[in-house]
Amino acid sequence: MILAVDIGNTAIKLAIVDDVSVYDLVRTTPAQFLNQIRSFKSSYKDLANACVCQVGSIDIKLLQGLESLLTVYHINQQTVLPFENHYKAPTLGNDRKALVAGAIHQAPAQNSLVIDAGTCITYDFVDSQNNYKGGGISPGLSMRLKSLHNFTANLPLIEPQLPAHFIGDSTVNAILSGVVNGLAQEIKGTIKQYKKHYTDLNVIITGGDADLLIKQMKNRFFASPFLMLYGIHNIYKINS
Repeated sequence: MILAVDIGNTAIKLAIVDDVSVYDLVRTTPAQFLNQIRSFKSSYKDLANACVCQVGSIDIKLLQGLESLLTVYHINQQTVLPFENHYKAPTLGNDRKALVAGAIHQAPAQNSLVIDAGTCITYDFVDSQNNYKGGGISPGLSMRLKSLHNFTANLPLIEPQLPAHFIGDSTVNAILSGVVNGLAQEIKGTIKQYKKHYTDLNVIITGGDADLLIKQMKNRFFASPFLMLYGIHNIYKINS
C-alpha cells in the first residue's frame, strides 16, 4: 500500500493504491496538500510510503513536507520501467511513463494504445512484448476551446460539453460541434490507423475528459479512470 501522488498540469490527485484497488481518490489544492496527506496517515495507520509522478509545478516546500511525513520515491529519468523504452528522446513525460506502466498492469501481454484525455491528448503505444514505441500529443479539449477564445476577437469561452447536434445552429453550438466532434473524429482516426498495423489492438482511454468523449464517439473502449494511479504503483513496486 502506498500513497500515489499525481501532480498534473491542472490538478493534484492523491490516492491510496495497492495491488488490488484504488482507495479514497481525492483532488486537492496546494493549500490543502499537506493537510490531506496527514488525513491519509490518520486513516491508514500502516501508510509509510509514497510515490510521486510530477509533470506540473508545485512548491518545493510542499514536497519537503511530504517527505517529512512519508518515505517518498519520485519517478524520474533514472526510474526503472516495466517496459523497453524505444522513445528517441530523453524527455518522455513521467505521466506517460505511468500510463504505460498502468496499461501493462491492467492488460499484460497485449498490444495497447493508451489515450489520455487530459490537458493534452496523449497517445501511447506499447506492444505485447512490452516494447514502448511512442505515440502522439495534441491539444486537449479545454485547450482547444480556450485557444478559440484567446486567439479571436469575438468567440466566447465555453466549458466542455456534448454538442446538441453535429450541425451547430449558434456560435456556441458551432464551437462545440467543431471542437468536441473534431476531437472525437481525431481519436477515431488515430485508433483506425493503429488497427491497420495491429488488428488485435487493445484501446484504453483515461483522463478527465474521457467520459465526455466516449459518449460522443459511442464506441466500446476499456475506460480506466485509475490507470495513472495503477501505473504509479506498478513503477513504485519495481523501484522500491
